[in-house]
Amino acid sequence: MAIINVRSPKYVYIDEIELSYAVLKLFIWTGNRSADFPSTETYNIRKSGTGTVYFEISELIRDYLDTTFDGNYNGQAVWVSTTLLAYDSDGEEVADDGESFVAFDGYNYFEESANVSNPIMITNRNLSVLKDNTFKIPIYTATSPTVRYYVNGQLSNTVTYLSSNESDEQIEYISILNNDKITVTDSSGVKTINIEILEECKYEPKKVTFVNKFGALQDMIFFKKAVEKMNVTKESYKSNILSSNYTYSSSNHVYRDFNVMGRESVTLSSGFLSEEYNEVFKQMMLSEKVWVTNVIDSVEQVLPINVKTSDITYKTSLNNKLVEYTIEFDKSFDTINNIR
Repeated sequence: MAIINVRSPKYVYIDEIELSYAVLKLFIWTGNRSADFPSTETYNIRKSGTGTVYFEISELIRDYLDTTFDGNYNGQAVWVSTTLLAYDSDGEEVADDGESFVAFDGYNYFEESANVSNPIMITNRNLSVLKDNTFKIPIYTATSPTVRYYVNGQLSNTVTYLSSNESDEQIEYISILNNDKITVTDSSGVKTINIEILEECKYEPKKVTFVNKFGALQDMIFFKKAVEKMNVTKESYKSNILSSNYTYSSSNHVYRDFNVMGRESVTLSSGFLSEEYNEVFKQMMLSEKVWVTNVIDSVEQVLPINVKTSDITYKTSLNNKLVEYTIEFDKSFDTINNIR
C-alpha cells in the first residue's frame, strides 16, 4: 500500500477531457482497514477546473494524526481512501478514480521523490545503546519483515512480523537487549543494524525520544554531561507600605513581585558517536514532538521537551576527528504547575 508522509504535500488528481469540476471524497479512519471503513466521507470537496483537477490532502489528514508518547511505544497511523469524481458542464459524471493509503506523521526531504516502503523506520544503521537496557527500533510491518537477533555474533532469536489490517500495528517497536546486531529481511533484501553496547557511563544517561522523518518514535541516548538551568520571568510594582499613622515596617516589601514564572532547560551531550548520527540529530531538530525520560526512584518519568538549539554544524570524523553534539532543550511546561 502506498504511504503518505503528512508533513509533506500529497496531491491526488483526476484527468478527463470533458471535466468541468471534480469532487473529492476523502475518507480517514483508524482501526481495521476493512471492518472500520467509515460509512460517510470525512471531507467532501468540490473544485472547478478543466481537463485535470488536483487536490492536496496531507494537511487534511494531519488533523487526525497526533503522535503521543508516555513511555509506551504504540504504532500510530491512519488509513486514507480517496474517491475522485469528474463532472462535465451539465453536471453529469464522466470519470471516477480512487486510491488507498496508510499515513504517518512523517515527511520527505526536498531532494527525495516518492515515499518508499522501508522495513526499518530509522535511518542510521549503527546504534549506541546502554548495556542491560532495552532499546526500541520501529519496524514497518506491511513488508512482513523477518528480524534476526544476534548476541556475540551468534543468532539468538528469529521473529517474523506479519502485515496487519489494524492501523496501530503498522509500526512494531522491536526490543533489543544486549544484542550486538540485528538483521531485517523482506522482499527488498537484507538490512543490518550494528549495535555498540555502552557498558559504563560516568554520567547518568538521558533518553530522548522524538518523532522522526518516518513518523515513528526514535530513541537517542545522551550519555555524557547534562547541565540544567532555569529562566525566570516576573512583573513587579511599587507598594505603599505606610500605615494610617505614617509609620511602616521595615520588613514589608516596597517592590513586590507578581506573575513569577520559571521555565527550566537542560543541555545534553551525546558522547562520541558514528557519523551516521548526523542524520539522527538532523531529524531530532526537525521534529515537532520530543520527550525526555528521567528515572526517579527507579520509576521512569516521561516529560515533554522542545529543542532549543536552532542551528547545527554537521561533524565528520575527517574534519572533527570525533563526532559529538551538545543540544539544549527547553522543558515544555512551566516550573510552577499552572495547568487549569
